[in-house]
Amino acid sequence: MKKVFLITTLCILASCVNENKSENSQITDTSQPVQSNLEQLKTEASRLRAGGSVSNVELENGKATINYVKNYTEYQQLNPQSKLTENDLKEYWSTGHAIQKALISGSGALLKKLSFINEVEVILPFENKIYKIDVKKTELEKFIGKDFSQITNDWTKLFIDPYVYDKTGRERFFNKFGSKN
Repeated sequence: MKKVFLITTLCILASCVNENKSENSQITDTSQPVQSNLEQLKTEASRLRAGGSVSNVELENGKATINYVKNYTEYQQLNPQSKLTENDLKEYWSTGHAIQKALISGSGALLKKLSFINEVEVILPFENKIYKIDVKKTELEKFIGKDFSQITNDWTKLFIDPYVYDKTGRERFFNKFGSKN
């Protein structure tokens, strides 16, 4: 019974938020396109791998910067309702090359989905190291050897399979665009 009440309450709250967003989108102002682009970027960043761990999103001159939480405490502050434990978070990032997969797939997804983005930088601190990737659309085209429209038209074959899921390709991609300090 409590679950039904909670779900109903959350649905009502979510619909209220959506109504407000609709009203706000009708306001016209010279800063509206930038804000709209930033809001789109924030939405897409929340959909990335471990998007609930994204702590900050910035957009400046076509460059998106995505920062993940620095530690479990910051994660808890961002997601106080989460039942994820510190060990769960650590295990997630420690297994299956999750960090490189998140950086590569996330940077590519943002370039693909948001036409106003020309460069993506993703920063992911983990266990006293900072993993980072910085990909420009033009450099991605040179790396893959196809123009961006060709890449997006065959996304899985030209990007996901060879650079996210294939270990050799993933390492090659990360060595080109990524760093670990």
